Amino acid sequence: MTAERTEPLFALDIGTRTVVGLVAFPGPKGLVIKATEILEHQTRSMLDGQIHDVPLVADLLRTLRARLEKRVGHLSRVAVAAAGRALKTYRGRAVRPLQGTRPDAEGIRGLELEALEQAQRQLMDEPDQRGHYHCVGYSVVGYRLDDAPIGNLLGQSGFQAEVEVIGTFLPKVVVDSLHAALEAAGLEMQALTLEPIAAIHALIPASMRKLNLALVDVGAGTSDIALTAEGTVTAYGMVPCAGDEVTEALAERWLLDFDTAEAVKRKWSDDYISFSDVLGHTKRIAGQELVESMTLAVEHLAELIAREILSLNQRPPMAVLLIGGGSLTPGLPAALASRLGLPQDRVAVRSVDQVRGFARIPAKLKGPDGVTPLGIALAALEQPVHTAVLKVGNTSLRLFDFRPLTIGDALLHAGVNMRSLFGRPGAALTVTVNGEGRIIPGIPGTGPQLFLNGSPAGLDTPVEDGDAVTVTPGRDGTDAQCVVGDLIPDSEGFSIRVNGEERVVGPRIRMNGEPVDRLTPVVDRSIIQAYVPEMLKEILEDLGWPDAFTVSEIRFRWNGEPVVYAHPRYRIHHNGKEARPESVVAQGDRIDIVETAPAVLTDWLRKARPRRLPARPSLTLEVNGEPVLLEAEESAALHCNGRSSGPDAPLRDGDQWEEVPAVGPSEWIVSDLFRFVNPDDLRSPDSRVFHVEVNGTEASFAEPLRAGDRVRLYWT
Repeated sequence: MTAERTEPLFALDIGTRTVVGLVAFPGPKGLVIKATEILEHQTRSMLDGQIHDVPLVADLLRTLRARLEKRVGHLSRVAVAAAGRALKTYRGRAVRPLQGTRPDAEGIRGLELEALEQAQRQLMDEPDQRGHYHCVGYSVVGYRLDDAPIGNLLGQSGFQAEVEVIGTFLPKVVVDSLHAALEAAGLEMQALTLEPIAAIHALIPASMRKLNLALVDVGAGTSDIALTAEGTVTAYGMVPCAGDEVTEALAERWLLDFDTAEAVKRKWSDDYISFSDVLGHTKRIAGQELVESMTLAVEHLAELIAREILSLNQRPPMAVLLIGGGSLTPGLPAALASRLGLPQDRVAVRSVDQVRGFARIPAKLKGPDGVTPLGIALAALEQPVHTAVLKVGNTSLRLFDFRPLTIGDALLHAGVNMRSLFGRPGAALTVTVNGEGRIIPGIPGTGPQLFLNGSPAGLDTPVEDGDAVTVTPGRDGTDAQCVVGDLIPDSEGFSIRVNGEERVVGPRIRMNGEPVDRLTPVVDRSIIQAYVPEMLKEILEDLGWPDAFTVSEIRFRWNGEPVVYAHPRYRIHHNGKEARPESVVAQGDRIDIVETAPAVLTDWLRKARPRRLPARPSLTLEVNGEPVLLEAEESAALHCNGRSSGPDAPLRDGDQWEEVPAVGPSEWIVSDLFRFVNPDDLRSPDSRVFHVEVNGTEASFAEPLRAGDRVRLYWT
């Protein structure tokens, strides 16, 4: 409570059905209420807490003021409240690329304000919401990092940050109509608060305001909801359903007019209730039966209230406080506790007897309608809402400090694009190095330069009436840059001897499959591989023999058939043995590379080993009664492109090679037999003359042989 005051505290609750006024003075045990008045509107000059007929409301205020002044003296300044049901809540979402940088507190606050700005744009886009709105608060629904939920963005690293908020807005017309009605009644607005905040001041002391609580004002037509946490109101809501729905359910069940049903409803705690229905029938029912007939309507009301609380709070609150005449509906606390998953003792009706800060509360204010005017009086002392006139650049603004105002609030109210204030972070490089993903962040953008009355400030710096704010947007960051050598460690490799010369095998670096060196700039989303090669082919490529294992393909025909011969360009030996491309090389190995001579036919014959045609066809005959096969040892003659050639002739593309037998098919003679049969093996010790018979006839050594001949060789 503030310091002692000499002037009276005049509080007005301008409600839809009644206007309640009280005048109080500070005392040693709290506020002492000296006078109170309650007047009803004679016409529908108020609808849902908003003034619709300023002159009629002003007349009622003048009457109430005059009655109070007769008892306490002159009254000129008054504390009032704006209806909570006039508040609008909208969700806003903002996304900002991080490019691997870590957001700081100023950046997170800017992202939240950007989301709040987006919520405000939704409000302004609605056709029936034209006009100016005051932002009276917001709460963070949740943060996301790289599209995954996270508790806090501070210090986190990723590609994209996201926040969703619930913003709460009060129509300017609500405040303006209050001003107009008060001025017409000769009153000056001393302090302004919101009805939910006023109720919280009445029922929830400062020591409890850090708790996550829900306050529900169940009236006749609407149920107003306020949520508190961290010492302030975090969200507001309204359900267009309240006590009247229960009354209508009774009217339908028992065939009653509305006023009779309302009167019957208030007697629910009696043992028996008597009434007459619209047909004139008199009925007498037990109170419990009356309560049971309300059950469906009560459960429906509880479901709507619980759904709105969970939508605003994203989780059940710690407890729920019920106020207003509709809160006395039987079964409502238990039904609401069930819908929220809370123990029944966590949902309770609060009465004015539990309001602190007053020495005594008069009987007139002890009903359900007494909470709000008592709260207005307390809020006027503890947390009054004043106006503040600020300058943002060259623009003058008038703000209502429903909560402590900051530079961020002023910028948002001035229509400054929050996204434009923060420099875009430089694009990061995303690469894969040896199968491992790496992120090289860009240089972050700078935040805005903010000054309050010429001194450096931040978005959360408090502002007061008469302050001047100047802002310079931040600068964009620069994109990430690096070279390949920044991403891979140095490697010593190993040494080998190539043609007698010592050479060092260093690391092999490839970016997207292409060879690069350590000074090559890195390209975004590239794949980098760095390793010391062990395969001979890779080593020779890096040491200057990229074509060491290349071959020349020579296409020719052999005896009419197409042939492809791959002739190596080099003869390569690894430690003295013929090498292959995949040969594994180690420290100290010896590699010898010799360039090959041009290809000749013998190279192909040696490698392909084709079946050669003999010089003469084979021949089978009988010698001394045993079969003998005559096969030529020499090959047929070679012709290249129709001309006689030899196996050492050059091998060229398109050549036609053919084999031609050296002699005709009948050119086997008797003397050829001696390569297969040794005459000495047939000789006896005393033999002197050697004989040859072919088919029973004496023959010479030059006698031709044919297939199937019978040859006899003998000595005499």
